[in-house]
Amino acid sequence: MTTKSLTTPSVAVAFTTALLLAGSGAAVTSSAADPAPARLVTVKTLQAQLGPGGDPDGSGEAHFRLIMSTSRVCANVEWSNIGTPDAAHIHKVKDGSIVVDLTGSVTGGKHCAHASKALITRLLDHPRRYYFNVHNATYPAGAIQGPLHH
Repeated sequence: MTTKSLTTPSVAVAFTTALLLAGSGAAVTSSAADPAPARLVTVKTLQAQLGPGGDPDGSGEAHFRLIMSTSRVCANVEWSNIGTPDAAHIHKVKDGSIVVDLTGSVTGGKHCAHASKALITRLLDHPRRYYFNVHNATYPAGAIQGPLHH
């Protein structure tokens, strides 16, 4: 099994995908640039809970840091057994709309994206209303995915 990832420092929270995997309870520390502590949300599920499709042998983990003081959501994503990712997002479960574009976290770009303080609050207060997925050319609707939770 080949695992690929693009990493940034100080990013933590767990995510799982097509198969049920255990989430991590990683801790987060603040940097001097971000004096307010980051808040975390965990993700783990069976893909079937979010609908059909996806890479049946794909798996992955994502760690998010929600930073209210700078209105940012940062991600560190690892994946295995899927084609080259070309997009990654946090979506609303209700309608599938994208609320945070974290494509850079899987394509070598920026690992953080702007998110309003109101959205960060909603992600923290009601994480199960959102899911994270990683897309690729073979699975444009999402190769791996999972809902957020505490």
